[in-house]
Amino acid sequence: MITIDGYSKDPNIVPEGIAVTFGKDMIAEKGSLKSFLRWFNSCVETEDDHWLHKCKNAPQADIIYVYVIISNRLYGRCYFGGYSKGPVPAYTIKPDGTYEQFMAEWPHITLAGPMIRAPFKRKLSGFQGFRYTTKLF
Repeated sequence: MITIDGYSKDPNIVPEGIAVTFGKDMIAEKGSLKSFLRWFNSCVETEDDHWLHKCKNAPQADIIYVYVIISNRLYGRCYFGGYSKGPVPAYTIKPDGTYEQFMAEWPHITLAGPMIRAPFKRKLSGFQGFRYTTKLF
């Protein structure tokens, strides 16, 4: 489990969130890190916005937060909006600002806005999927 002070294997610590990593391929799809961050931030800007993130397994603990790791750094925090395996209608924002609707037929977690940027820089790397966390900020 990731804690504010580092990593811990203490079974008495109750997780409050999970940390997910956004891969290099996802970032490269949008051209550059800067354009990806601009696009991602526009997707989780307000409390009415959400992001569907591929995730094979559902969190077993009752969590509140989803911490986002981009380029091996803690980038920010969203709210956990649930887990789904079934197909759901979704949309993506194209670079020209138009929307394209599609069916998300993969298991996913929902990250609900607004995105809160991390108030400090912290390196986090070395895992795929998700890790449980305490409240990091």
